[in-house]
Amino acid sequence: MVTENDVNELLAKYTVKEFLDLSDLESVFVDYRCKVIVANLRIEQLMECLIIKKSKDHEDLDNLTFSQKQKILYKLGILNDDLNHELKIINKIRNAFAHEIDPLKNKTPDLIKEFKFYDETKMPKADNLASQEAADGVALGMITGILMRYLAEVLWENSPKDTKK
Repeated sequence: MVTENDVNELLAKYTVKEFLDLSDLESVFVDYRCKVIVANLRIEQLMECLIIKKSKDHEDLDNLTFSQKQKILYKLGILNDDLNHELKIINKIRNAFAHEIDPLKNKTPDLIKEFKFYDETKMPKADNLASQEAADGVALGMITGILMRYLAEVLWENSPKDTKK
């Protein structure tokens, strides 16, 4: 919720032109945000497929949140503690990208470092902020890829083999 203090800070920080120009400056960032949100949707799609495949007692999945679907997969034993933790972080990052104006300045860098797989990505820690943001973005992409691959492999493991290569 925006407070009166937030309004006063905004008015003090920007002129009308500077504020309107922010949209142009953020256009590079929009692509990154979209990728995070779409990756989260793909992960959720895989989660739904797994629930349908592995649970005879699945509900109307459209009414369940990402977190609820995740809990079902965890209870079914499809997710171990580490993967369950990583999915929680992915969803927090998605929520930050979807609901915050400047998530990279606020929560996202700290969330990325909460990944248990973060150190396994072997990304060098940068001295300057721009380089660190790029390294964190690559780490986020790698971890998302690990999660998607795991979920896809579990989904396809007992399915008829795909004849297309």
